[in-house]
Amino acid sequence: IDWVDGFIADFLGKYVGNFVQGTPDWLQSFVVDGIIAGLGGILVFVPLMLLLYFFLAILEESGYMSRIAFLMDKLMRSIGLNGKAFLPMLIGFGCSVPGIYATRTLEDEKSRRLTALITPLMSCGARLPVYALFTAAFFGAQAGLIIASLYLIGIIVAITLGKIFSNHPYFKAEGKALLIELPPYRLPTLKMILIYTFRKTGEYVKKAGTIILGILIILWALMYFPNAGDAQNSYIGKFGQAVQPIFKPAGFGDRWEPVAAIPPSLIAKEVVVGFMGQVLQTSTEEKKSEVTTFTEDVTTQVVGLKDAIADSLKSMFSFNITKLFAPPSAEEVEEEGGSGIITALQGLRTGPEAPIKAYSYLTFVLLVIPCVVTLGAFVQEFGWKMLGIVLVIYSVIPYIFSVLVYQIGRLFV
Repeated sequence: IDWVDGFIADFLGKYVGNFVQGTPDWLQSFVVDGIIAGLGGILVFVPLMLLLYFFLAILEESGYMSRIAFLMDKLMRSIGLNGKAFLPMLIGFGCSVPGIYATRTLEDEKSRRLTALITPLMSCGARLPVYALFTAAFFGAQAGLIIASLYLIGIIVAITLGKIFSNHPYFKAEGKALLIELPPYRLPTLKMILIYTFRKTGEYVKKAGTIILGILIILWALMYFPNAGDAQNSYIGKFGQAVQPIFKPAGFGDRWEPVAAIPPSLIAKEVVVGFMGQVLQTSTEEKKSEVTTFTEDVTTQVVGLKDAIADSLKSMFSFNITKLFAPPSAEEVEEEGGSGIITALQGLRTGPEAPIKAYSYLTFVLLVIPCVVTLGAFVQEFGWKMLGIVLVIYSVIPYIFSVLVYQIGRLFV
């Protein structure tokens, strides 16, 4: 994933940027930051989707998926789902996008809807940079405990939401017992697995890509205009300043910067760190650009791809999943948001209520509308009605929850 991101940003972005040099600044930004970066937001998930469908095919065809469903059925019944819903939710801890597509393993459409609805509440890896930034700024040695509590909150809210909506006609599955054949274990053929993998991944790129790219371009325009990329005076910056008072009951409405960072989080949750770096005017070290030829750049990308594949395989077969939940270090956070971003963020919040305000904001980021790629998956899999439901629920719940966190928390400060 990192290689794909770098290939699009550093290689493709470089040569497309060279091609549009001399055109107006807004057009250069539109092509490079809007279209190319938008394509990157879509294509960066391709390795993830390939692996998702590859292993789903193995689980299905080997006979193991049926056994997972059988083992987890009793637990999942408590929230109106069957055992097969466990896998998409588990995948959601890594990323909500493959979690949504993994609901295809469920036969019942209403169970698929409910599973997909609560899957984004599993705290995905994209939120970790935001957690790392705020915990480093306000919680110090308790950072690990705070991050663990956010994972737990996501699970609790998902269970609660599942119980509530499992009785709604749009989501309520038939209350039948899980009747499932436990087939003998068998070795699936590589040909079948590869055909399934590439067909499903191709569907993702073709169908979800158009929706996602369009929304990402709109977000770029809102962040660029009317002042050529000045975050504070952009449309999103002005929006944050306008709606800032609404978030005062949640504790973080006394500053416009965190509020304005919420719409860009639709691109990806980690964008909050970069956006905060822009509005806090942190310093970023200019990379010394070495003059390289096209051949040298291609060679670098080929070597990088080889190393990325080797590192990925090594990491997978080490069976070490702790990295999935490990937040970035302070150095990595500053690399994303700019030098001094942790100190600059501390300057926004002072006094005894600063930690509870930060925690309220983190719960909002945890529960707020998922990223555009996830929304595209909802449209592709379930249609526009489901997207509307998701937008309403994931707008109301984070506000209510963050208000409760702040109002209750301040009583103990």
